[in-house]
Amino acid sequence: MTDPVFHKTEQGHDEIRTRARKLDHKLRALLLIVNGERRRSELLAQTGGMGVGPEAIDALLAAGLIRAEDAQQPAPTVTSPPNPPASMADHGDAKADSLFSMYGMRGANVQLRDDALLAQASLQATGGAYQQLYHFYTDVIGHHLGLRGYLLQVQVEKAGSPAELAALRDPLYSALHKAKGEITAGAIIDQLDRMVRDNGQASA
Repeated sequence: MTDPVFHKTEQGHDEIRTRARKLDHKLRALLLIVNGERRRSELLAQTGGMGVGPEAIDALLAAGLIRAEDAQQPAPTVTSPPNPPASMADHGDAKADSLFSMYGMRGANVQLRDDALLAQASLQATGGAYQQLYHFYTDVIGHHLGLRGYLLQVQVEKAGSPAELAALRDPLYSALHKAKGEITAGAIIDQLDRMVRDNGQASA
């Protein structure tokens, strides 16, 4: 990957919240704007005025605070248990019982897969709302506030649910109003409000 997209790792999110590693201000500023959308070139362009170079990205990678976007892996193919040989039907009651058990297990496997898919869908509904709002905040802060939105970005990192992210609406509006004026701030907050309404659970 010549110009990969970078994501914060769990350690990276923890570092934003705790400052445990005591990164210098250049590395911390770079880590702050890594959001899973900006490419290497964009990150360097945005922090270039601070003297941040490629070695800063390398340092965050080596520390395990960010990672390059993984290539998408094809979804694993779900295979059903093999069909029993036709000859089983010709070998008495024991084979018939074995055949019945095999089909019973197949039915149980299908039920387990269905339950797992329902659970995954439920998690994705909440996780999807969180990710959508998280990326909205980080994108707006990065493009409109830059390092002036540092403290707000820290609050975004600390938010653990869609509702907690939605609660940062007013601080975001205040920061945008001060930096960009009422028209820009109002337009962005209107978009955020629509997103919160669409997600439903974000305002719960």
